[in-house]
Amino acid sequence: MRFTSTAWEQRKLKDVVDIFDGTHQTPKYTDSGIKFVSVENIKDLRTIKYISEEDYIKEYKNKRTEKGDVLMTRIGDIGTSRVIETEEELAYYVTLSLLKPKQVESNFLTWLITSPEVQRDIWKRTLHIAFPKKINLGEINLVDIRLPEYEEQTKIGNFFKQLDETITLQGEQLYILDKYLIILSLS
Repeated sequence: MRFTSTAWEQRKLKDVVDIFDGTHQTPKYTDSGIKFVSVENIKDLRTIKYISEEDYIKEYKNKRTEKGDVLMTRIGDIGTSRVIETEEELAYYVTLSLLKPKQVESNFLTWLITSPEVQRDIWKRTLHIAFPKKINLGEINLVDIRLPEYEEQTKIGNFFKQLDETITLQGEQLYILDKYLIILSLS
């Protein structure tokens, strides 16, 4: 697949997304309600933790998640991101930052964050003397990124999303095959 070769524009992350962090307090968990995610849930955003809708409304009044937003880890594991692909609202801990795209396509942004160039800038801005290490919101705002036109962002983002889905599917198939081979060897 070829993408167009238009010039990519240098920007700061704050120019193309609004950035928020999650609650700094450990919430009161409930048996049901709004799902609560943190750094350990970034791969699939699955969780067994919930907070009440009342607490969610109070804490996340101005920073609610929406489909197409991106969550990025910022404490411990830094710079791992995931597009929110559901309409379901999520509550999130301070270990995550919420990136609300203004002028960038979500899947492209997630791919861009994993690029060596952006990862180096994130690493450079990380507080390594903190334990666990972290990157502050002000530093996330200043991360340098390069963007093509929106149409090209969409093509690139969709390409890498499809590639990730294929890799995940292949991994699941290999896992099932491995279990099947173990069962056969025990027979």
